[in-house]
Amino acid sequence: MARMTIGDLGYTPGQLPSGPKNSILDIKGVRVGQVTIGEDGDDVRKGVTIILPRDPSEIHIPCYAGMHTLNGNGEVTGSYQVKDWGYTTLTNSCSLGIVFHTIWQWTLDQARKNGTSLETLSHNYGTPVVGETADWWLNDVYNTALKEENVQQAFANAMTQTEIQEGQHGGGAGMTCHMFPGGTGTASRVVKGHGEERYTVGVIVQSNYGHTHDLQIGGVPVGKLVLKEFGSTVHQPETTKVPFTSGGGKADEGSIVIYLITDAPVLPHQLVRIARHCAVGLTQVGGHGVGRNHSGDIILCLSTANKPDERVMTPQVTGVGIIERNQIEIIKNESMDTMFRAASEATEEAVLNSIVAGRAGRTGFGGIHLDGLPVDAVKEMLKKHLVDV
Repeated sequence: MARMTIGDLGYTPGQLPSGPKNSILDIKGVRVGQVTIGEDGDDVRKGVTIILPRDPSEIHIPCYAGMHTLNGNGEVTGSYQVKDWGYTTLTNSCSLGIVFHTIWQWTLDQARKNGTSLETLSHNYGTPVVGETADWWLNDVYNTALKEENVQQAFANAMTQTEIQEGQHGGGAGMTCHMFPGGTGTASRVVKGHGEERYTVGVIVQSNYGHTHDLQIGGVPVGKLVLKEFGSTVHQPETTKVPFTSGGGKADEGSIVIYLITDAPVLPHQLVRIARHCAVGLTQVGGHGVGRNHSGDIILCLSTANKPDERVMTPQVTGVGIIERNQIEIIKNESMDTMFRAASEATEEAVLNSIVAGRAGRTGFGGIHLDGLPVDAVKEMLKKHLVDV
């Protein structure tokens, strides 16, 4: 199925231009590999998404990073060492362990292959960052499905994959967004530097949150309009009844992981600030319904611009030594507004793209079926209610 984005429905968030792919892959060196297990209608449809912020030959080089948690009912490994990370992945809840293990093995294998010494590897040490969102009712959670070879295949796919599969693919398989099939979504924004200089902000999300009545697109209450016209988007056999709210959402449903990568030279404290503005983009879609008590809304941001892997040149004896400086670049604080806007716009679009990508609908565990977003009807809604200014 050809890619369709929210732009094809007549709405493009914000005012900054996107990159050529409108994807996190617009950032040089970034690679994404996805593996999906199962078909529509299967009791198990799960997957894994591997994200490499640098070329594998440089994967041992850390990236400056920052993190923001809107609501913490979720898990991201390595969060204490997030400033040192250089590789990360997304998966569903029950497969987090096997993904973490396989990343370590892949990293060690790359070190051997590239001739990277264990001393260098340990100097640039960073715990693998593995995020999760819960596919608790579209999938049979008693069957974790993913195996080590699946994660290894995702790494292999990252070497050749030129486009990101959105919706029910990779780690996004089995996820829902505002009670439509959601999952993987991506978008990018380009910001100006001096002269011909340009920086890119790329976002990839794994969306698995939200009630239908909270969904809004460009300020239009699309979720409420869809419920009014079509009723509930959820259909389930009597034998698998799960409690839902009046708004078409499951009572304990929730979670989204947002990853932002930029080639702009920003430092950890600035990346934390940028991460908070990804949450602003999320609220443009979910309104007051984001960050709920049972939701894990976690945002990770990193920059590939600097390479903070310099070694000290003088001995550091018993914790006392000569202080040495690192040569890095940093964008001026007064320039942050543009980065904030880019983060917010790209996040909003990535989330919406994940829902549009799931437009075919999804049948899951026990015969539960979710209708896809009725894109033709939504296009008409947006045409009617959006005002050109």
